[in-house]
Amino acid sequence: MSFSEILEPPLDVERALSEVPELALARGVEQSPYHHLDTLDHILEVVRRVEAELAEGEIGAHVSPDYLEGLRLAALLHDVAKAVTRGEYEGKAIFVAHDTLGAMMVRRICGRLSVSSVCTDIAATLTALHLKIGFMASDRTDFPPNRLVRAAGPFGEELAVLSWADRLAAQGPRLRDEHIERHKNLCRDFLAASREAGPHPAPDYEKLREEFASGRPASGRPHSGLSDSKPSDSEIGYAAARARLAASGGVGWKEALGHVRRTMHADSSPS
Repeated sequence: MSFSEILEPPLDVERALSEVPELALARGVEQSPYHHLDTLDHILEVVRRVEAELAEGEIGAHVSPDYLEGLRLAALLHDVAKAVTRGEYEGKAIFVAHDTLGAMMVRRICGRLSVSSVCTDIAATLTALHLKIGFMASDRTDFPPNRLVRAAGPFGEELAVLSWADRLAAQGPRLRDEHIERHKNLCRDFLAASREAGPHPAPDYEKLREEFASGRPASGRPHSGLSDSKPSDSEIGYAAARARLAASGGVGWKEALGHVRRTMHADSSPS
């Protein structure tokens, strides 16, 4: 059975955990009082809530069939780093930078599973951004609506679905009805902003492959996950996600891609 088949609803949980053992670390990891489930069960509930939203359309998102598998993968992986980032502050569970580290883990997982460029791109993008809609109206956010729209790019509809599912999958004792309603409105506001800024062209991964490969240092030997001769599909998808995120902050595309190229090469070099 391929991993694509594992992701088809209903999710084959045991096979998913076998293919992505990083997720098993989330079993029993307690969360904040806004959650009613441990981290693994929360992830699985998000997976189910994504499917429910696709059927019910409560926030009105329009997910492209071409992006559906990537959305399902993002739902499965969005909290993959919680088990390794958990800490406590004033007696409460916190997961500092689990979104950022999670996106980096997505790169490794997708590379190992030979995931396509587009699915890797979606999974990395949505994992990095899955918390941002909930905070986009705050004066302290690093991703106000316009930047968040640019960062999500062609995957705004999918990001809204994941964010909404993530909110509904957290039904802890501190949750109030107004929290749910507020988040629904934020998701709808984000969708409106994303559509107004569109249309967002689909990524051209073959063009990106040429751009990415043309500026890579020639070391004379391949590195794990980052071939000097030809970048893998998952590698190109991750590069697209990271470059889009960097460019959303005002960095030029070439500069963003160059930074991502250097970072990925350094991360893959043997120590």
